[in-house]
Amino acid sequence: MADFGPVGAWLLLTGVLVGALVIAVVTVWLGNRVLAADTGPEHNAALSPYVTVVGLVYGALLGFTVVVGWQAFLSAEVNVADEAATLTTMYRQTVAMPQPEQSQIREQLREYAEAAQDPRWGKHDFEHTSPAARAALTEMYRIVGNPNSTAANSPISQQFLERLTELAADRSTRILDSRARIPSLLWASLIFGGLVLIALTAFLRLQNSRGHMVLTGAVAVLLALLLYLVFVLDHPFGPLGVTSQAFARAITVFDEVDSGT
Repeated sequence: MADFGPVGAWLLLTGVLVGALVIAVVTVWLGNRVLAADTGPEHNAALSPYVTVVGLVYGALLGFTVVVGWQAFLSAEVNVADEAATLTTMYRQTVAMPQPEQSQIREQLREYAEAAQDPRWGKHDFEHTSPAARAALTEMYRIVGNPNSTAANSPISQQFLERLTELAADRSTRILDSRARIPSLLWASLIFGGLVLIALTAFLRLQNSRGHMVLTGAVAVLLALLLYLVFVLDHPFGPLGVTSQAFARAITVFDEVDSGT
């Protein structure tokens, strides 16, 4: 979804909603063609148990998927905030470092924060779109871990290394969070279940066919919105998801530290 961009994401939502309405209208029309002309509202009594069972099972499955997806989305958002917060803490720790290591570390921290704001944010796995961030991590380990550097014997070095390890762990978690987690089989079940529920609603018998289409269309739009929500939650770094604003804020903090505030 992230490859579509913000405009593409909204166009996709529009297409999903229009498709849901088309499916609703077609199924109502098909139901009117299949059912006998003299079929009355008493037909609904025979069909309602099926609607109830499918609705309960599908509602439980869809609700569980939304909750799990929302938890994963929040986890990805919190992890990005933690990663940016770790960056700012590390930058402040460099105040206690001797030169030239202080300048070298600050340069690498800035490169990392800028690389995290890559224009391709979320379009692919972060592992393949931010090699500069990976290189900055490696270089910071080399600078601080160099036994011949003046920073190696500094009291702040051990604390900085601990923060650097946290930063690397947060980055690895962000890479894992960028990958879709809902399996194809579950997606197939959600889509098929939604189609069955719409079809059962369409095969109910109402006296007003236009009102029947409106009712079935409302059900179809609701299901389409929920499925799109699941899709967005399963892609937390898409155009409608978590942004790189936290890293932009980190660079602002870097500037404040440089100015002595």
